[in-house]
Amino acid sequence: MAQRNPPEVPLTLVGNSLAVLVAATERAQHGLPTVVVNPGGPWGGYFGGIQADGRRWDAGMVMYEFTSFRQPATPPALSSYDPLRRNDIGRFCGVVRDHIDGLQATRAIEPPQMWLQGRLLPDMLLANGLAALPELSCAPAVLAELRQHVGTARLSPWHASRKSAWLTDGRRSPGDNGLLDCDSVSRMNHGAVLHNAVFAPFAHQVLGRDASHLAALYHRIPWLPLYWPETLLSWLEGQAQTLPATVFSYPHHGSVADLCALLAAQMQASPLVTVHQDKLLAVGRQARAFALQLERDGCIHTARLGWGQTPCQGLLASGIAAAPPPEQRLPLLLALIRIPRKALRCEFSVLHIADSASGAYRINNISLCAGETEGDSVRLVLEANPTRFAARHGALIDDAAIGRAVIRDLAGLGLIEGEQTPEFIKLLRLAGALPLPTVDGLAAQAEQRSLLQARWPGVELFANSAGPFATSLSDQIVQGLLLARIESSGLPSVDVDARTTACTH
Repeated sequence: MAQRNPPEVPLTLVGNSLAVLVAATERAQHGLPTVVVNPGGPWGGYFGGIQADGRRWDAGMVMYEFTSFRQPATPPALSSYDPLRRNDIGRFCGVVRDHIDGLQATRAIEPPQMWLQGRLLPDMLLANGLAALPELSCAPAVLAELRQHVGTARLSPWHASRKSAWLTDGRRSPGDNGLLDCDSVSRMNHGAVLHNAVFAPFAHQVLGRDASHLAALYHRIPWLPLYWPETLLSWLEGQAQTLPATVFSYPHHGSVADLCALLAAQMQASPLVTVHQDKLLAVGRQARAFALQLERDGCIHTARLGWGQTPCQGLLASGIAAAPPPEQRLPLLLALIRIPRKALRCEFSVLHIADSASGAYRINNISLCAGETEGDSVRLVLEANPTRFAARHGALIDDAAIGRAVIRDLAGLGLIEGEQTPEFIKLLRLAGALPLPTVDGLAAQAEQRSLLQARWPGVELFANSAGPFATSLSDQIVQGLLLARIESSGLPSVDVDARTTACTH
């Protein structure tokens, strides 16, 4: 018979994500106890960064976004946040800013740039730098094409303005017209000329192929833009613009990884937070509580359960033999570099490479982003798809050879003087760093998420279970605040049946 002990703790959070750190520390500040179960992994997950060269580095481009086109004049209720609605986080930029302001000093970074056909231009890929449009050699052809098809595009269900109507799991297309993927939708909105000149080459740098295998709603996952054709046309025709600037911010003399370390230290020092770094054997839904069975620390009964691991891991913990969804992930080659400041020939914050002039797709000047303008050294982070890197430099398996190729890339782009010997370089190879929004993967994740909610009525899903690709820096901060501030009046009583798989006798 299942145990029917009263709940011993009000809230238990499972996971190691930034959302866990935000929720636990926020609750502690308000005098609320929390239990955290970390089955494995560094605090903050991806946002916990990398310890190297005596400090914490962010693992590539990690930036705060404190402004958004969707930001309302009046702050929205936190409870209205919907992780299943793509980019709903845009309404909460002010909430994120206010929370971070109490933890870290930040600064707006210099506008990102892109490298295209031997030139540095405003960044059209991530920063909406449409001032680059008239500078493109293909600008006259882009203008002619946009004038010809903008009227047709305006009527299409795949016009960029209609993204809110696209299905989040990507299983079918609006109007069943067959246009489903990032590549096709980009061509429809941007025209073939602009797509082929800028966006397709960048997709190849990131993905090693085009984006025809990815669901269009999630074009931002591989950092591909989607503009209204009318907006592009207005820039090329020299019309007055009202599109606000896209501003990214970064910790002043720090990193986002430092934020994770700070929150982890606060959490672990708080007498109101109990941390179990333990293997989770099983989770059951009892009549009025959840029961968690840990390998070393035994059973935990909890009134609320926040689940931050994947839906598949949740189903396995509940006793359902669930197969991982058919997920595609991109590998990542990451190079952390420190070079003499005098060797830097070009100042940039973030640089996207939109052609094959480099084996990398992005280079970040972490020193400039952090406002570290003094000192004799500059820190750079280079991100590359290993397949594309090898296509440019050959199959290099030796770290020293890869390091020399990285320096050749920087010199070839004119970013540094000659082929410098770096003061420090660390290479990391991640086999599956970036999950991709394939149609099959999205559908499987949605199904497993629904099964988990049915298995555990009342479970609160966040981080890796929150919703499709709702794991951005801002998403996790809002999810953590939501977990911290919503207090349930008590779980609904449920029949105790096969769902009770933990702490039974």
